[in-house]
Amino acid sequence: MAYGSADFRGAPPVAAEPPLPPDPRPSADQLDYASLVLAGPEQESPRRGRLFPEPSPSRPGGALRGAEEVGLLPLPRYGSWPRVSAGSFDHRFDAQAPATVPADGVWHTVAVAELPVGVRTGYVCVPSVEEAVYGVLELSNATAHALLAGPVEVSVDGEFLLTAGLPTLAPGGVRELGLGRAEEVRVARRTELRESTSGVLNSTTVLEHGVRIELVNRLPHEASVEVRERVPVPGDPEVRVEERPGWSAPAEPSEGLPSSARIRRVVVPPGGSVELTGGYVIRIPAGRAVVGGNRRS
Repeated sequence: MAYGSADFRGAPPVAAEPPLPPDPRPSADQLDYASLVLAGPEQESPRRGRLFPEPSPSRPGGALRGAEEVGLLPLPRYGSWPRVSAGSFDHRFDAQAPATVPADGVWHTVAVAELPVGVRTGYVCVPSVEEAVYGVLELSNATAHALLAGPVEVSVDGEFLLTAGLPTLAPGGVRELGLGRAEEVRVARRTELRESTSGVLNSTTVLEHGVRIELVNRLPHEASVEVRERVPVPGDPEVRVEERPGWSAPAEPSEGLPSSARIRRVVVPPGGSVELTGGYVIRIPAGRAVVGGNRRS
């Protein structure tokens, strides 16, 4: 039996199977578990809730993120952002020389300029609220530069007293800085009330409120004290309030010093005392009474 030969030269070749992909292996950054950061809710949806390597200056965008993280550091004591303490504020400070600031993630103090500031020590008391005298430091900025809010160290006669918060001082501005209670200056307040009637058929009730304030200075130098009092404000045209002379209203009323406040400044000599008198007279129609009682403190 004879067999014929067949020609397979025209048949298509058999395709080989594609190679299997290699097993997935994490990169070196993904194996550095200490540097992985969980993307928070503010991230885009593909990244939210997943771990990613923390950017560093050697990675794209790392330097920018590192610079932005500085703003997340807690401010030093009495520190304040200019946008918060001064609002819309634009000013340029020219440094005298270049300075190197270590990039160690903490705050550093760099001296930029030295500006003279006017300083005046005074004392303030509100004896109708508290029989205590508080020291204040009046700061005035007569330079052409702004002073931003921040910590300030206060020294008296070369001795460190305290660290307090310096308010923002624009060029030409004047602000007060509290120094705490001054135990060497004392104040005492006494009041008296005399009630009588006047007018035809005793149609008017007269309430005469007298105030006596005594200041005692135990300091070796004189003390300039600002005493703050208050007077009632009538809400009825039939009620009249007559004030004792010697006291003045605030030049610029504010929330802490309303228009009903009365101010008197006095200089108490060293080791001496000063007595102030004041008060007011309230005239109301007979049969009426002051809200809260006729007797005022």
